Amino acid sequence: WLARRARRAGAAAAAAAALAAFLAPALAPPPGGAAASVDKAGLWTPFAPAALAAAVAGGKTVFVDVTAEWCVTCKVNKALALDSEPVRARLGAAGTVAMRADWTRPDPEIAAYLAGFGRYGIPFNAAYGPGAPEGLPLPELLRPGTVLAALDRAAGAVASGPAPDYAGDPRTPEDEG
Repeated sequence: WLARRARRAGAAAAAAAALAAFLAPALAPPPGGAAASVDKAGLWTPFAPAALAAAVAGGKTVFVDVTAEWCVTCKVNKALALDSEPVRARLGAAGTVAMRADWTRPDPEIAAYLAGFGRYGIPFNAAYGPGAPEGLPLPELLRPGTVLAALDRAAGAVASGPAPDYAGDPRTPEDEG
């Protein structure tokens, strides 16, 4: 009985080690710290509250992504929603600013921004614009349709009325495909 239990424990330890070896590169901060987390495509600008306020005051639509290299849910949101073609096209369109706040290493300015929404962890995303100057917080798990709908509402492209429940799950046909 003990030998069988020891074999199971050894197998579980080996599986855990293999999983850790697989996930470690994806979760480890890049060499050189948070500054090395650069947007190679040039789509994202660094988060700055003053620049955010100026862009919204100038009539632009702004999407803020608060993320970190160690955040698994953030990586899922990037892969499934933020890096999808419709969302990237919209974020790169004229009149839209994509801002990324890198919280790989906690930052007091980002912490204060999150606290303004009553949030203290990530992922966190919000859309701003003429239709939502105070920002529309999005759910923690993103879908392309959710991001696009929030951007439309923030831009003022959606008729005014009660704010949709973005924590709900507004789906669009491209989400289902």
